[in-house]
Amino acid sequence: MSIQNDSAAPPPLLQGLGDIAAKYDHFILDIWGVLHNGIKPFPGTIACLQNLKSQGKKICLVSNTPDSSSVIAQRLAEMGISRDLYDKIITAGDSAHDDIKTRSGQKCWYAGNRTETCLLDGIELDLVDGPEDADFIVNDLYALSDEEKQALIPLYEKAIAKNLPMICGNPDLIVNVGDDVNECPGTYARLYEEMGGTVIYHGKPHKPIYDTAWELLGKPDKSRLAAVGDSLHTDIQGANGFGITGIFNLAGIHREEILHDINPDEIDPKKLKSMIDAQPHKPDMILNGFRW
Repeated sequence: MSIQNDSAAPPPLLQGLGDIAAKYDHFILDIWGVLHNGIKPFPGTIACLQNLKSQGKKICLVSNTPDSSSVIAQRLAEMGISRDLYDKIITAGDSAHDDIKTRSGQKCWYAGNRTETCLLDGIELDLVDGPEDADFIVNDLYALSDEEKQALIPLYEKAIAKNLPMICGNPDLIVNVGDDVNECPGTYARLYEEMGGTVIYHGKPHKPIYDTAWELLGKPDKSRLAAVGDSLHTDIQGANGFGITGIFNLAGIHREEILHDINPDEIDPKKLKSMIDAQPHKPDMILNGFRW
């Protein structure tokens, strides 16, 4: 996919990370939307990681998934992204699990629709079916139908009346799975907030996960640290807030918003510029697909 030339130029466009690799020693990389599309790696992923490692760059993968880093490392390996291609990995799920563990013994309303979750592993909790008897909420909801979202509202109203805090282990609003777009827990956490509820977020763009990644990388000079992500709301906002270079990857969740009307295989720079101009969080550079 190319960017069609136009007078409305977007921020600086890299041909690949090789253009700027000499300026940075450490990289924080998003996973879903940068390394893979939820099904398989993007075409340039493995070669780009190999080139970064061959030049001695240190890489920390940071994901907003609610799954544990060990689970994600296994999934990456199954896709062909082996453990030797990066140095460290941290997930929002790791952070959320630590938070939930501090609430051991409490009554938890697990508001989730996944068949498997790592968020509650090894934690002694009294699981209840709704907000009436709960002490707190764990939000692990994905891709609800309109009817299911409407059914949440009276439950949320009861939870808010009880001042129940909600733990959100994935702040992402949406995610691409192949060509499909699915809503993530962040969407349903935002609804809870808008209705007056309290949400405790784990993951990007919030500072604690960047602090963890920075510490895992050895606390490098931030001027030599760059983050690559496909979300203006999480990755670029987080990089801006942490004071590091933010590189916006176009081959992720925003791609449908910026495709050219006439040539749908190409990025429309006017749409791209308008989208970035409308956001308070600005990328320092743009990458049209994770490649060297």
